[in-house]
Amino acid sequence: MMESSQLGLVSRLIDSGLDAKEAAIVTALSTREPLKASEIGNLVNISRMDAYNTIKRLQEKGLVQATVDKPMRFAGKPMGEVFELLISQQAQELRRLEDHLRELESGPDATFLDAQPSTIPTEATFTVVKDRNNVHATIQRLCADAEQEIWLLLGKWGILHFVRGGVIDSVNDAAQRGVNVRVLGNVDSKTLKFFDELAEGIEIRHTDHLSMQGVIIDEDVAVQAILVDSNPVGRGREDSALVIEAAEFISAQKELVSNNWATATDLHAIAKRIEEGQIVEPLHVTLGSGSFYQRLKRYLAEPIQDQHPSSVGWTNAILRVGNDTIPGEHSLPTFEALGIDTSELMRAIGRRIGEEITLEVATDDDAQFWPDLASRWEQLGMGKLTVKGNPPTMIRVDDSGSCGGAPKLGGPFCHLDEGILEGIITARLGVEVTAVERECTATGKDHCHFDIILQQSE
Repeated sequence: MMESSQLGLVSRLIDSGLDAKEAAIVTALSTREPLKASEIGNLVNISRMDAYNTIKRLQEKGLVQATVDKPMRFAGKPMGEVFELLISQQAQELRRLEDHLRELESGPDATFLDAQPSTIPTEATFTVVKDRNNVHATIQRLCADAEQEIWLLLGKWGILHFVRGGVIDSVNDAAQRGVNVRVLGNVDSKTLKFFDELAEGIEIRHTDHLSMQGVIIDEDVAVQAILVDSNPVGRGREDSALVIEAAEFISAQKELVSNNWATATDLHAIAKRIEEGQIVEPLHVTLGSGSFYQRLKRYLAEPIQDQHPSSVGWTNAILRVGNDTIPGEHSLPTFEALGIDTSELMRAIGRRIGEEITLEVATDDDAQFWPDLASRWEQLGMGKLTVKGNPPTMIRVDDSGSCGGAPKLGGPFCHLDEGILEGIITARLGVEVTAVERECTATGKDHCHFDIILQQSE
């Protein structure tokens, strides 16, 4: 059984070009005396024949040496020498490719370098590229040719892959020469720091609704990941991506991305949320539906006496005797007359408050979260919170500062509490719920009951 440190070395060797068996043997021999092939096989859990064949390949690469003992034993190299040798070999391979290119440029076959097909295809084309190195090389080349804009789409771990693969350098170069680069990513506490690698001036936004990874370049081409290794530091040999040159497809993709971009969160705001637990992004709410202009026009067109019929006691005033509120017999239906659903407005505000309270009650222990929340709820003057069920199905608020304080005027504030509860449960558990007031303003009591209803996905 390999230790975690050895497994880390194996992963790095695989990332450097060795296969899994080669990497395991090189790691095993780096700190041991020479071993027989059978002993090596037992050590890394492969057959004797597998061990012989793998050792032969490693000998050809200069990573394993044979002794003159009978039976023959095999010795490895210190890990530092292994990596130096791999670097040297890959550098030689790169020089060999560069030599071939220079010979082509100066030889009789130079005409083939810039030759174009006799007919340029105008129909849509799709090409599959395999292996992460090849995918990244393709994206780098396309970014180098970008003229107007680049959309960089980064699902989970996407920024880490692109930083390690060198794609970010090509993106930054494009931005510095005037290409409009926008990054739509999935940012979390583990990947936030890697976004600092992007050049200043590149706009970055976060969305929870992005799983794809790739790029869209100008109006011409897109690269979309098909398969990405779930291990963020893996070799990515099974990674694959689709290179698409299809105007209609790219247009549809850009429309989808643009819609997500419009509702995404600025990187500064999401960084504040991650690092400081503060929600600073704007709150977007909808004040009812339908034509606001038509509702306003109808409302203003009604007779003045219908608006303020003194005979029936309509008033906007809140009457008090000492500290007691005495509501009038009627209240002027201002927002409601315009068709504005204030309950949804208060719910939307409440959900945002609930999300921020959840960030403040930062504990990984689910059993401790609800007692901590009840304490925070009381500190805010919102009453005594009692939660039943896990996940919650009923919540009771005693001595409520909203509903119980003024039952006939507390309705909107009960909707605020409902929204807060919805925001807390959604942010904590990741499920959409609706909090429904079961007992509050209708009774005038000093406590409220809220039923929690799980929203079933369609």
